[in-house]
Amino acid sequence: MLLHERPSLAELPHRLRAWLAGLPGRWHQWRESFRQEPGRIWYSPIVRTAALVVLVVAGLFAVHWLAQGLVPGGRAWRPEEGTRWATLYVSCTNPACRAHYNTQQLMDFDAWPLKCERCGQATVYRATRCAECRHWYAVAPGSPTGCPFCAERKAAQKPGESRPAAKTSDDAEDPW
Repeated sequence: MLLHERPSLAELPHRLRAWLAGLPGRWHQWRESFRQEPGRIWYSPIVRTAALVVLVVAGLFAVHWLAQGLVPGGRAWRPEEGTRWATLYVSCTNPACRAHYNTQQLMDFDAWPLKCERCGQATVYRATRCAECRHWYAVAPGSPTGCPFCAERKAAQKPGESRPAAKTSDDAEDPW
């Protein structure tokens, strides 16, 4: 014989009805005890479980919000698509013009030289900046490399060789 018999399912509606009949009395008793001691609400396992569930859900939302803030682009992040256009800094190799400007060309562009916007000749190539004089210049294929502005300045100084006289002072002896 079993020590603890289970109630049959036929008794379940009667037990539920008896429990519901005693509910208003238990409710008033609980309210009175709550008025006397308000901290008593935390003694209930239902309230503790509900509070724990609310805290866990709030913590999960906080972690999710923090993770979205740390990831660039958040949830809507998509990899960037490459552009079809390139911005090139170009310069005219015509000695009379030597204009320099930006131009937009397709990424697979290779139809050099370009037509100059200022002089209209097909003498425009990709530009570089001289480290000495800071001018933008381009070098056409087959022509001498180097900055044409510096080359002209050096060529202008050669015939006269007019260099300033050396200073005669005691500053040359000082180590600074």
